[in-house]
Amino acid sequence: MFNLKGYFTSDGYVGFLPDGSRLYFPTYDEYVEYMEEVAA
Repeated sequence: MFNLKGYFTSDGYVGFLPDGSRLYFPTYDEYVEYMEEVAA
């Protein structure tokens, strides 16, 4: 499992991907689900 890193913004969550890029998600839960799919 990847180390989940990111930060909350006023309108969602910005999560860091394994390659170091950032991706915006409406919710933290969607970030977690996305990372689980990437790790699968």
